[in-house]
Amino acid sequence: MRYAETGFNLEIDLSRGNIERVESDPRDTELYLGGLGTNAKILWDRVPPEVEPFSPDNLLIFSAGLLCGTPATGCNRTIVSTISPQTRLMQFSMMGGFWAPELKHAG
Repeated sequence: MRYAETGFNLEIDLSRGNIERVESDPRDTELYLGGLGTNAKILWDRVPPEVEPFSPDNLLIFSAGLLCGTPATGCNRTIVSTISPQTRLMQFSMMGGFWAPELKHAG
């Protein structure tokens, strides 16, 4: 793992049935520290401001915090981010448990 993260994003396009493993930029990890910061950066870069919330151009991003899966205590958060249909702004939710470490260890 690079800087306590895998170094790859898995991009799944449900409309085309396409799955692609994309290398992430190590500088993004240094600047945004993974999890919510990285999700915000991806949404800012890849989702145009005029996108409709239920459009195929909108992204639904599942990510793990930077320290998930490490011996650090209490670092087990999963972050889900998208453009909200209610406010048309970035919306995120966090949940605890074992899903984030399992996601990270899956590569």
